[in-house]
Amino acid sequence: MIKLISNILLVTILLGTYVSAVRIGSFNLHQYGSKKAANAPLTNTIAQIISDFDLAIIQEISDVSLKAPYVLHEALNQISTSNPYTMTLSGRVGRSATKEQFIFFNREATSGVEVVQAYLYDDVEDRFERPPFIGTFKVKKPVKSGVQFFTVMDVHLRPDDAYVELLNMRYVIEDFIEKNQKYFDETPTSFASALEQNVINATVNNKPSLKTNHSILIVGDFNADCSYISLRRQLSLRSIDYADFTWIINNEVKTNTRQTCTYDRVLINGDNFVDAIIPNSNTTVNYQQQMSMTLEEALRVSDHMPVKFDIEW
Repeated sequence: MIKLISNILLVTILLGTYVSAVRIGSFNLHQYGSKKAANAPLTNTIAQIISDFDLAIIQEISDVSLKAPYVLHEALNQISTSNPYTMTLSGRVGRSATKEQFIFFNREATSGVEVVQAYLYDDVEDRFERPPFIGTFKVKKPVKSGVQFFTVMDVHLRPDDAYVELLNMRYVIEDFIEKNQKYFDETPTSFASALEQNVINATVNNKPSLKTNHSILIVGDFNADCSYISLRRQLSLRSIDYADFTWIINNEVKTNTRQTCTYDRVLINGDNFVDAIIPNSNTTVNYQQQMSMTLEEALRVSDHMPVKFDIEW
């Protein structure tokens, strides 16, 4: 009888390990700079929203004094005291005087992942208003998914150039593959295949077909809808230029706070990663509704809703 109870407890523990979902979210904070950081109630509200995520991918930190990200990090850990977040912060980027930073907030105790490298894309050809922030994560205990490592490319595409900048993300992927052969299959042939499959300037007759064991996610504010990227171009991106990626935020999910456009996206290359996502978890977090805010109050937080998905490692 004691042995039976012990076995039941062991199975319960193991099942707990299997079904523990990890929430990954992306949030454009809309000019989170010194003014927003100095507003303690507003910063606390933003931290409350972010604390729903185990791994948070952040855009549009815009403080020239560089203090705002640390204020937000501190507020976040005042909420998550027992399981603190680490902050992986990019340098300031942008062609104009208005520069921005990206952040990965990782609550390692619940996310089950650790950051193994992070860097800004070296945009020597000046293809981006804000070069993407690239972070590679190690899954500490991949029990179900088979995902051992994955890479997030955090983007805030320039609205007027969103289509071209999204096409140019193929150069970023190429650069990542070239610099990180260790993450791809170990033989030179398969490494070469990954480069070959990552087609730049794709056509109907020459589509990309990238398929590796290392999942790549392009996440963030794409400005990929309404007046910035037309439905015709969106169709072309889905069916040609990123036919090898799964778009898990579709146009039925409105990601701006006014609920009119789908600017924010999550694109995923990697079958194991996609298969591990909990069905119907890929959507927005409507903090206006959850926190009983007026539209005006919600817009003080951001003009974007976070996008998120849940996954089982």
